[in-house]
Amino acid sequence: MISLKKKQRRDKIVQLLKENKNFLLLKINRITHQSLESLRKELKKADSKINVVKNTLFKKAINLLSSKSITKNLKKNLFPLKDSTALVCLSNHWVDSLKKINQFITKEKTLEFRVGIIENNIYSQNELVKLALLPNKEEILSKIIGSIKSPINRLIYSLKYGTNKLVFILKEKSKSN
Repeated sequence: MISLKKKQRRDKIVQLLKENKNFLLLKINRITHQSLESLRKELKKADSKINVVKNTLFKKAINLLSSKSITKNLKKNLFPLKDSTALVCLSNHWVDSLKKINQFITKEKTLEFRVGIIENNIYSQNELVKLALLPNKEEILSKIIGSIKSPINRLIYSLKYGTNKLVFILKEKSKSN
């Protein structure tokens, strides 16, 4: 017979998965409590949550949600789960959270990506790392503006170059006299 606590935990996982369309699973190995709490604080700043889940309860939660095709595919590719698992529920601005997790993973070798569902697509570990390394919206906009602005700046500099050179020569002549 299933215990009431386990059923409540499973229902909590189901509720988290229903509320958050973007989530990922992290493989956590021998991570210290302090490290996990610092990651939790960083993710909270990005409106994301991390919860350590039992693999069996997560599997049962996925079984309850297996009516969706995405969870069916996840069920085929992911199970059986081994090692400790953390469920990260991402906000709508998932890029920032993904970057923070990737930065944390590079510092703390006890974590690694397992699988993620973002925008109704399943991403493997390598694909999640590639997504985390992509620039965010603000970086892309600044690069576009810089590239648009660059030819104009070069034109202005080339137009000023002759007068700047003349002024420099005149300054040097005035110093020598």
